[in-house]
Amino acid sequence: MKKSLFAVLLAVVLVSPVFATDKGTMQLDVKAGMPVNQELKVKGDNTNINYDLDTTFSLGADFFYYIDSNIAVGAGIDHIFKTKIKYGGSYGPNDKVGITNIYLQAKYDFILNNDIVNNICPVVQVGYGITSYDFDYAVYPPNTNIEVEDGLYWAIGVGTTIKEHLIIELIYSFDYGKTKMYMPPFVNSKADTTYTSIKLNVGFKFSL
Repeated sequence: MKKSLFAVLLAVVLVSPVFATDKGTMQLDVKAGMPVNQELKVKGDNTNINYDLDTTFSLGADFFYYIDSNIAVGAGIDHIFKTKIKYGGSYGPNDKVGITNIYLQAKYDFILNNDIVNNICPVVQVGYGITSYDFDYAVYPPNTNIEVEDGLYWAIGVGTTIKEHLIIELIYSFDYGKTKMYMPPFVNSKADTTYTSIKLNVGFKFSL
């Protein structure tokens, strides 16, 4: 399913100049967010644990180009600041994780005849997630080494525009990665990681 979403979104972005007209508009959004629910799942050699994370926040920006009055395609970036992984299993008490997502996206505006709430906008995002860990190696055995591999990011969500400029979004996102851990003398394991988040964003829209 993730590959199908990426293929559809990429096709829309590639063909959009064919349908673009002088009536098309551009939009820049800047936003701040807070995950209302987030989880790190680790599944691998003798490991299958779901970790809760401390509360954090994010900053991001989106660019959209409207190929008609309702459909917009574009790109964006979102940085989730590092937060503690709640202790247990494979992680130490002070280990932290943060993520930067770079993505393509598309949305559809359902226009409302309302001077306050202007529209409802389903959105799809597909891209690459860059995961950043801070491991507190002081609590691990000497010579412990942990390698991290980044991977696919995708998200679905819904947003609205209030009074033409204020943006509110709810985004459900997934980041996939891998880790390799060597902990002497006996542990040499691999695991797949999945970071999931339901995030509330609030931002401001600029028409270009």
